[in-house]
Amino acid sequence: MERLDGTPAAAPQRGRDDAARLAQRETSAVHRIRVHCLRSSNSRPALRATAVAVFLAAALSRPAGAQTAAPPPGSVPAVSDSMLIPPPEAPRRIASWEEALSLIRTQSPDYLTSEQAVERAEAQKRIALAAVLPVLTGLASYTHQFNTITVAIPGVPPFETPASDVWSIGAAAGWNIINPRGIHSVGTAAENVVAAKLALEDRRRVIAIAVVSAMLTTLAASRVAELDRVGLRAALERQVLAQTRLAYAQGTALDVDRAAEDVASARSLLVNGDEALRQAREVLGAALGSVVPMSAPGDLDLDQFEAAVARTCRLNDDIERRPDVAAARARLDAAERTVVDAQLLLSPSVAINSQLADSTVAVLGPLTTWSVQGVLTVPFYDGGARYGAIRDARAAEEQARQALLSTRIAAVVSAAQAQRAVGVLKAASDIARTQRDLAQRIDMRTREGYAGGLGTSLDLVTSAQALRQAEINLALLEFQFGTARANAVLVNAECLS
Repeated sequence: MERLDGTPAAAPQRGRDDAARLAQRETSAVHRIRVHCLRSSNSRPALRATAVAVFLAAALSRPAGAQTAAPPPGSVPAVSDSMLIPPPEAPRRIASWEEALSLIRTQSPDYLTSEQAVERAEAQKRIALAAVLPVLTGLASYTHQFNTITVAIPGVPPFETPASDVWSIGAAAGWNIINPRGIHSVGTAAENVVAAKLALEDRRRVIAIAVVSAMLTTLAASRVAELDRVGLRAALERQVLAQTRLAYAQGTALDVDRAAEDVASARSLLVNGDEALRQAREVLGAALGSVVPMSAPGDLDLDQFEAAVARTCRLNDDIERRPDVAAARARLDAAERTVVDAQLLLSPSVAINSQLADSTVAVLGPLTTWSVQGVLTVPFYDGGARYGAIRDARAAEEQARQALLSTRIAAVVSAAQAQRAVGVLKAASDIARTQRDLAQRIDMRTREGYAGGLGTSLDLVTSAQALRQAEINLALLEFQFGTARANAVLVNAECLS
């Protein structure tokens, strides 16, 4: 039996059988691709395999008479964007901790300022010592008198007085042989030198902590900038995927808009991450006394870095030997001596003065003279200035005592926090790593389900954003853990000496 067009009557049944067999083979192909996605352990290959599955599923589900052709098997969404280009390298890279120390010693303003504070303290000590040492002064003079008279005395040749032209040369010496306040001031100045040196040691420690933190911050910011680009690339690939699904009538405009929103979010993170990287490099450069942005080497080994820091620092188990506590205690000692110094303003002093002079003309006397004088000075009343100085010194002493107490408390707390931070950040890093692994699995399964028609584009975008944030959190915590380990070494140490 034939149809009107001459086709045998059995042809429709054979066509339906062929279509059923073809659909079964197509379904098996899609199933194999999905199984391959489930077995993939890497998120990016899984994404590409999922994209292939979506393309095939979209093409195979079209009616036979559809005009649009499916993309070739194995095609991967190709994305390119100017923001995917890695950020430029820093103008200068710090190769090691030793190089950082060299820059600190030679050009760090904070370090050099602290060194000059020690120089000033030593100069003040020398000034205080001068008050108890002899003073020798040379004198030379010429005197011309415009009004003179001639004096005649019987038995003495006439002479002119005062002499019209007189040249003289001489020397004067003075010494406060009994000067209690001056002697005490020398000891006070010596205490100030000790305090300045201890303050320099504490400043070294603070600078070392700041430089270590700045170096590791540049590495963390660089890692975040890299992750931001990975996230942007993944977002762009998802956007291409959504657009392709829409082109093959397998998606909606809402899917495309959500993918575009995810791309915009990834771009925002990248812009902020790049700026954070630039600022971190500038902070490191400023800490090392340079206007040129700097960065630590990308292959820096945290264990070796911590060992290098420990080699340049002397650890103190006793909190009282910590530089800032020792410096505060030295300032208290100096303040206590200042009280005694103010009280010694009421003490008497004894000085010896001597003068030797030689003149070209002398009237009724020798041409060369030499005198010695002893002076006793006893202060009685000066309007109350000495009593005011005593009150001021006692108030300064109390301030120094409270400053020592505050410094000691802060040192104990910071030492405990630094030691505890190592364990806390280690635990936080482990948890963040687990969260990242979970986010990776959730993102992979969400994409697989989306390729199989399960879930929505909102699920796809949400899982991708969660994975992106988990990667960033893990990177930051890993470098914070490295900083905490270095701080645990530096918190009670004496460094850069």
